[in-house]
Amino acid sequence: MTAPPAPSQGLDRWLAAVARGDWLPILPERFREPVARGVVQVVVAAVVLIAAAPLVDRKGAEWMEASFTRTLAALAATRGLDSAISLAQSSEVSFSFGPGGSLGIGQALDPINDLVEQYGALLLTSTTALGVQRLGMQIAATLGFWLFVPALAALGLAAACSEGGRRSLMAWSRRLFGLALFARLALPMAGWIDSLIANRFLEPTYQQASAAVTATTESIERVEAADADRGWWERYNPVDAIGDRAKRIYDQLAAVGESIVNLAIYFTISTIVLPLGTLWLLSRLMGALFSNRA
Repeated sequence: MTAPPAPSQGLDRWLAAVARGDWLPILPERFREPVARGVVQVVVAAVVLIAAAPLVDRKGAEWMEASFTRTLAALAATRGLDSAISLAQSSEVSFSFGPGGSLGIGQALDPINDLVEQYGALLLTSTTALGVQRLGMQIAATLGFWLFVPALAALGLAAACSEGGRRSLMAWSRRLFGLALFARLALPMAGWIDSLIANRFLEPTYQQASAAVTATTESIERVEAADADRGWWERYNPVDAIGDRAKRIYDQLAAVGESIVNLAIYFTISTIVLPLGTLWLLSRLMGALFSNRA
């Protein structure tokens, strides 16, 4: 007694029959497979453009706008912190200790100021990366169905070619169709996936680090404002400058370096590493689904 075919084998046979055009007996045999594949591609493209693409575009656009807003806010906060540190440095004085050297209190702030400037450059890079991704999403959404035209054109040429040329053109049509799906859906889908990962694993660290940077900026500004209200002798007394005022500023900057590093890691992963990694995985998936062996 012969065992019934497995469900997967039955599905494979049904898909193969649909692709061969067995359901188009009214057409000449050489036209059946190209026409059948063209109908399948049109149906899949219509479902993608009507049902899937709007949802993915909306989720991708929400992630893009949220990332832009967050990055620009972080850039503004970084500029505020850099301005506060620069003000603290410029208001410090140097004291000469004979002809051999001098002590500049503000020089101790140079390392953290350099770190802030490097972090600001990273934020500009992240903003540029987001701009490139948004442009790609807009181009893909504008082209829409036209992305699938080369695949259909290859099937039209396949119907007019001999057996060898027909097989080659149908293989090219399958690859072009997979490329069209990737071009239309990959960027917004990558943004959607990236938002889920970032919100799940990176959000707490971002919130803590961002709050620390904002609090540090406000604290330095308060120290500077309080110092401006003091008498000239108190502000320019070397002992006071070295001791009290400098200590208050340095205490505010004690932990902000770690927060800046955490923010740099967050923006590097969320705006550069995750999008590139997700696009690579999606490209591998599309390549596996639409390769000649698939």
